[in-house]
Order: sequence, then C-alpha cells, then structure tokens
Amino acid sequence: FMECVWELTAYTYPESISLPPDYQPPSMAITGSYWKAWQLLLIISAHNPEEFGALAWDSYPTLRALMEMCITSQFVFPPPTLTTTPEKSEEVRTQELQLAQLEKQQILEFESRLAAASSKQVITEQSSLLLSTITRMDPLGPLRRPAAGVLDQLKQINSHYKLGHLLCRSRKRDFLLDILQRQGTNQAMPWLADLVESNEG
Repeated sequence: FMECVWELTAYTYPESISLPPDYQPPSMAITGSYWKAWQLLLIISAHNPEEFGALAWDSYPTLRALMEMCITSQFVFPPPTLTTTPEKSEEVRTQELQLAQLEKQQILEFESRLAAASSKQVITEQSSLLLSTITRMDPLGPLRRPAAGVLDQLKQINSHYKLGHLLCRSRKRDFLLDILQRQGTNQAMPWLADLVESNEG
C-alpha cells in the first residue's frame, strides 16, 4: 500500500526526452503531493495504530515525527520530543541543511540534463522551475523538514480529526509511553499538562 501512495506522488519527466544512458535520474516527488501523502498516512496511522501506526513509528522517521507533533501538539521543526538536548537539536538541523543542499544539487543537475535534451536552456538556481516543485523521494530516509505551510495544515488536521488523542489511546503500541521514556523525568514536558487537561475537558 505504501509503495502505491509514493507512486502517486512521483515526478515523471516527458517520455520524449532522452537522458544519457550513463545518467541515473534521482527519485523525485511532486512536493505538494508528497506532503499530502504524509498527511494521509498520518491519518491512517492514527486510525490503525496497532499495525499501520507501529510500522510508521518504526520505519518512517518523518511520519514518526508528524505523529509525535500530533501527540504533543507541538508543530515545530525539529520536534522537541526528538531533540531532547541542544546538541541533538543542532544535529538534526545540520543533517536537514545537508540533505536540503544535496537535494538542491540533484534537482539542478536533473533539470540541467532535461534541458540539455530538450530546450538547451542553461539552468541556474534562479531559472530553475523544478526546485520549488519537486523534492527528493526517500520516505524511509532521514527526518525531513516539512514544506512551507505543512505544519499549519497538520495543526488543523490534528485539531479536526483528533489524531493526537487517537494516537495517545493506543496501548498495543504505546506511542505516548515511548515519548515519555525517551524524554526522561528531568526533561520539562509542558505539552503533557496540556494533553492531560484537554483529555479531562
């Protein structure tokens, strides 16, 4: 099922364009569709936490981060629950910057190859049409920063569908306990008081 979802987001270039046989184009997704797919999988994970949610939690770092954001109602990147120390937070930010830079290089090279095979236009960061529309498709890869506006959408989805509450109720895979154990007793958890209060109301 997951593979089918990712296929729906894939960026495909026109068949009329022939790329050099020694060039392997990167696996790319249409950015808007890619983040919609994450949101869809998040909703499914909340409604089927035992199977789908557990798989998401264990295998998809980005989806796990979105699940944690919904549980804690903290819609920021990187999620505070995944970055329990300033060093860890800096590590996640540095990794994201490196991945974003690599992605940019891959997209510019890919677009340059497409242009060389068709319009012969020189592609730069300023003239690129793909930089703002596609993203590297690596769902099993490291945690990625959501595209602009996605965190606001996520907040609305969480509020409307009560995804955080559904994920908190799961006991066969206890996501909440996992977060609490990882954060430890010394870590301030203001989100936990809000969670308890919202469940009482």
